[in-house]
Amino acid sequence: MFLDKELEEIQAAKARLGTRCDLRRKLVLLEAHTAWAGFRRKLSFASLGLSLGFQVSALALGYLSRRKKQGS
Repeated sequence: MFLDKELEEIQAAKARLGTRCDLRRKLVLLEAHTAWAGFRRKLSFASLGLSLGFQVSALALGYLSRRKKQGS
């Protein structure tokens, strides 16, 4: 009887440990997905910024070349 009670406690502790490990695995996976999504979002914003920068510089160079042609 004493051993039965101790065995039940060990089985309950084992079940809690399994649940805790499963939750920890899910949390690590969720954190990895979150980090990856943040990286992709930052990369997307950076590429958007570069694209806009190239467009602005192309417009500025076009304006300067037109202005130079009109001045000559």
